[in-house]
Amino acid sequence: MTFKEYLYKSFPAKNSGTPASYHTAVELIDELIHLANLFNLGSQSIFELQDPFLIDNIIEFVVEEEFKFKRKESSAFDLINLMQRKQTSYPGGGFCSAAIKKYGEFIHLKYAQGVANFALSSNISASRISRLIQKQYKINDIGTEKEVRLKRRIGQDIFRAILLEIYSHKCCVTGIDVPDVLRASHIIPWSENKATRLNPENGLCLSATYDAAFDKHLISFDENYQMILSPILKEEFSSDAFKKYFLNFEGKKIELPSNYMPSQKFLEKHREKLII
Repeated sequence: MTFKEYLYKSFPAKNSGTPASYHTAVELIDELIHLANLFNLGSQSIFELQDPFLIDNIIEFVVEEEFKFKRKESSAFDLINLMQRKQTSYPGGGFCSAAIKKYGEFIHLKYAQGVANFALSSNISASRISRLIQKQYKINDIGTEKEVRLKRRIGQDIFRAILLEIYSHKCCVTGIDVPDVLRASHIIPWSENKATRLNPENGLCLSATYDAAFDKHLISFDENYQMILSPILKEEFSSDAFKKYFLNFEGKKIELPSNYMPSQKFLEKHREKLII
C-alpha cells in the first residue's frame, strides 16, 4: 500500500479533498527538507524513508517550525517563497504537521507489519520473538524520555501487528473485524514484566470495550479460554445492554489464534486479579 492509498482509505468520504491536501503537504515538506539540506537525506525522497526513528524526528521538526511560522517568527517554512510555491496556507493552517503525523502513522504501521511478518515466518518460539525484538530495538534500554517513548511505541506497534495477524484481524470474543476498534491487549501489563512485553502468548486481540474490561479485571478467561465475569458486574448491572454485550458471552470460548496460544500461566495471573 502506498501512502496515497493509505490516505484514501483513512478518509473515504466522497469528494473529500483531505487525502490530496495531505499528500501535497508532505511533498512540500520533502522539497523544504532538500532545499535546506536537512536530515542528511541526500537525493532520497521522504516517500522512500522506512526508518520510524527518523520519521519521528522529522515530525518533531515540522511541528516546531510550523508553530513558529504561524506566530510569524522566522522558520524553515519561510523557504516556501524560494521554492516559488504559493502554499503558505499549508503550514499556516496546520496541514503540514497533520500530514506528516499521518505519514508517520503510515510508516510505523508498515514497518511494524514488516517486522511482524518476518517474526511469524521465522517459526520461532514466542519468547524468542520477544527477546529478539527487544534486543533489536533496545526496547528496555534507558534513554531520554523521548527515546523511551518512541521505543515503546515501536514495540507496541510490532506487538499489535503480530497479534492482529495471528487472530486474523478479528476480536477473539465477538469476531468484529474493524481495525480501528481492535486492541492488542497485554495479559501481563507492559509495566509489570519486561520479559513478556512483546511475547505474542501474552496477548489477546480484543475490541475496545472488552479490552477496557479486561484491563480493569472485570473479565478474564478460564483454563478452557471461556469468558469469566467479575461478580461485581453481575451484582451491579442488569440492563439489556449488559446482558447483550457481557452476560451473553459468559462461559463462551474465544476464537483462538492460528499460533502462539495465549499462555495459561499468564492468564492465571490475570484471573487472580479478577474483581470479586
